[in-house]
Amino acid sequence: MIIDANLATYWYVLSPFSAAAASYITRDDLIAPQILLPEAANALLKYLRAGRISETNVYTAVDRIPLIVGELVSDADLTPRAVRLSTTHNHPIYDCLYLALALERREPLATADRRLAALAESLSIETELIRPEA
Repeated sequence: MIIDANLATYWYVLSPFSAAAASYITRDDLIAPQILLPEAANALLKYLRAGRISETNVYTAVDRIPLIVGELVSDADLTPRAVRLSTTHNHPIYDCLYLALALERREPLATADRRLAALAESLSIETELIRPEA
């Protein structure tokens, strides 16, 4: 199962997506491009600046995310295909790294990003769109 940074971020930031995202923590088959960690760290830092997460929790998240995600795949290996996807579909390259990995491994993608999920589905990638709880 490929996961993206927004899903991993919701493991540490309380939001309507947190409960759905938490269900992935115990899986032993999580895979992501290496960009997951800096992308999640960037999001966590934005939440820190907004006062929604503590500095300690940011450090904890950055330490734990690589332990939860069983495999982080080299971005360099995924970039050629991601660039083709990005140019073809006019979509950000960082998202296309997740798509390239899903296509390469023939694994489903879990995300809370509707636009990414829609593109994944158009590429015949099985997609789990996590939704906020009411």
